[in-house]
Amino acid sequence: MGNEQLSLIASVLSATLRMSVPLGFAAIGGAISERSGIIALGLEGYMTIGAFFAVLGAYTTNSAAFGLLAGALAAGIFALIYGFVSIHLKAQQTVSGLGMNTIAPGLVAILMVAIFGNKGKSALTPNLQPIELPVISKIPFLGEVFSGHTILLYAFLLVAVLSWVIMYKTPEGIRLRSAGTNPEVIEALGLSVKAIQYRAVFASGILAGIGGAYLSIAQLNFYSSDMVSGRGFIAIAVFVFAGWNPVRCIWASLLFGFTEAIQMRLQTLGMPSQIIQMLPYFCTLLVLANIRTSRKKHHIM
Repeated sequence: MGNEQLSLIASVLSATLRMSVPLGFAAIGGAISERSGIIALGLEGYMTIGAFFAVLGAYTTNSAAFGLLAGALAAGIFALIYGFVSIHLKAQQTVSGLGMNTIAPGLVAILMVAIFGNKGKSALTPNLQPIELPVISKIPFLGEVFSGHTILLYAFLLVAVLSWVIMYKTPEGIRLRSAGTNPEVIEALGLSVKAIQYRAVFASGILAGIGGAYLSIAQLNFYSSDMVSGRGFIAIAVFVFAGWNPVRCIWASLLFGFTEAIQMRLQTLGMPSQIIQMLPYFCTLLVLANIRTSRKKHHIM
């Protein structure tokens, strides 16, 4: 295999890693929320809020790190609104979750006009810089694939593992899963199911917000109105495909990230953009359809 082919493969794999990060963060957040019994249909809205407020935070402080914190916290607070409506007011979760996805872009559009003077694109801000791994960066091919990413890629892998450990190996994780499957057990222990669910929803907002912030201050250094572009819904397919398991979300997000990486590569070859842009969403439909079919067969057996 020639150098050009290796370079092409390395480029696609590197892009796959980059594209998987926002999906992975949002998917882990969604898995945590759903494990507690709260449907995670608002991920698109959380990511939108995270992407915008990350840029706003970086713009006002001239610090990408502060922007990341601002985006994560803003999305977490936005998620708590959904939590209040779903947990305290007991609204229909599907409707309220989709409602959050409608409110978020509308709110951001208003703030964009008020702060930046238009609703399409923000001013440029500082962004997170790529990190060159000391040893790996000097290794041909491996360096091209695994080095030169922002800290959020490596944080995503760490968060996935830590979330799995907490969810399956700690008392807090047992309580989290019980809140979604056997809430009466939690109540019998004298614990609050609502408190557990609020924490889970807040965590889902934080993580999805980081995924949104990655789009605006890691991949780019500005916010645009079509930035999230359905990734929150793809993230739902990711955690469903992963069986609500945070570690499996790594592999599932890589699969969907690969479709986005291929999409970008095909666009450079001059193929019709309308067909190419369908790839990630077509993959999402295939995965969800396959899962549904598999469950039906399992139920029949």
